[in-house]
Amino acid sequence: MSLPSTMRVGHAARRLRIAVVCSRNPLPMNYGDQLTVAHLLSFLAARGHEVDLFHVDAGGQPTDAQAQWVRERCRNVFSFPHRRTDLFKAALTALPRGLPFQAALFDNAGQRREIAARAADYDVVYTYYIRSGEVTRGLKRQGGPATFIAYQLSQSLNTRRISENAPNWRYRAFYTLERKLLESYEARLWQDFTRSVLIGPADVQAVKACCETQGQPLIDNYVFGAHGGDIDRFAPKADVAPVPGRVIFCGVMRNPTNVQAVQWFARHVWPAVKAEMPNATWDIVGYDPWPEVRALEALEGVRVTGSVPDPAEYVAKAEVCINPMQAGAGLQNKLIEYLASGTATVATSVANEGIRATPGEEVLVADSPEDFAAAVLRLLRDPGERARLGVAGRRFAEDNWSWEAHWLKLEQDFYDALDGRPPSRIQSPSEALAAAAVS
Repeated sequence: MSLPSTMRVGHAARRLRIAVVCSRNPLPMNYGDQLTVAHLLSFLAARGHEVDLFHVDAGGQPTDAQAQWVRERCRNVFSFPHRRTDLFKAALTALPRGLPFQAALFDNAGQRREIAARAADYDVVYTYYIRSGEVTRGLKRQGGPATFIAYQLSQSLNTRRISENAPNWRYRAFYTLERKLLESYEARLWQDFTRSVLIGPADVQAVKACCETQGQPLIDNYVFGAHGGDIDRFAPKADVAPVPGRVIFCGVMRNPTNVQAVQWFARHVWPAVKAEMPNATWDIVGYDPWPEVRALEALEGVRVTGSVPDPAEYVAKAEVCINPMQAGAGLQNKLIEYLASGTATVATSVANEGIRATPGEEVLVADSPEDFAAAVLRLLRDPGERARLGVAGRRFAEDNWSWEAHWLKLEQDFYDALDGRPPSRIQSPSEALAAAAVS
């Protein structure tokens, strides 16, 4: 995927000056946060808002075309270097400052100074992910723009699940420490912003639990702010024939939660699938696979592709998509893409937590190895069931997970904050669209 989707929206009647703050170049879209920020820029430009982008240059060199795309959609682009020494600085300063490692790592002094100097120029300052929270958390005390902190997922919930499923003691020790720091941080950070953006009820409850544990007021400025998926690119492809017996997992393969997911499936589920269907094959598709993922090619029928030009083509060739997440929180992009593609899908409850597809109707949900293997085999053997789930999954994605619907809701949240209205608790895209039409 080289460039974000074009948004099918007209200009807003009330245009805003918005600063978007993030911890990575939005392009290339190798990670979920890059994918989301890039599509947010596409939406804001299509609506006619004036946008300044402040990003840390944390790797991933954009092509000339990608860099030009960003410049055309932003009034100004401010890029701040991220050096190797920042890693050591974060390691030394995180604990004394009481910060999670990720927040210390992306507390970029140059970024913080530039935003503070320009803050009065904006109606809204939107900070994506709490790892950039230190950069903008002082702006609310100064008055001026409405400030948004996009928690998205609860990182304390995310790291707890990662630590519980860690492959070795080193990972477990690091993520256990990071979780404790995050519990304190999530309980306090929201108080320094006008609005906190969380994907869904599970993330809200996790942050509220942190507040209770830390003796802090319960978070009350949250709005629900999921994001969409590229449902046009990931769409049923009538001209592509699925490969009999093909199973696929698609995701960034240096992400610890994805690595844990495929290792769990390889260890606990794949042997049972192969025993019943010897012709079954499994493709693991995604950017920058770790050595532990590459090692899975030693298993019969498994292929690790690494980066591919168009993941949608691989998804279209599968009979069954899998999302066996054991850890993680928030929103699973890959599940939206599977459903939008019209390919029958098996997912764990963790994977479906933020998407909320109906189990048995749009997706099969299974958590134990035995149930997951049975669900995959059921779909591989039953083309009618695959077709039924595929059609229902596509309809669900169309109705609930377009980029435009979720960004229109976020835009309305901007207006509400500026006009002094209380935080909206609207979750469904249909309600969001209706509210946007009235405003």
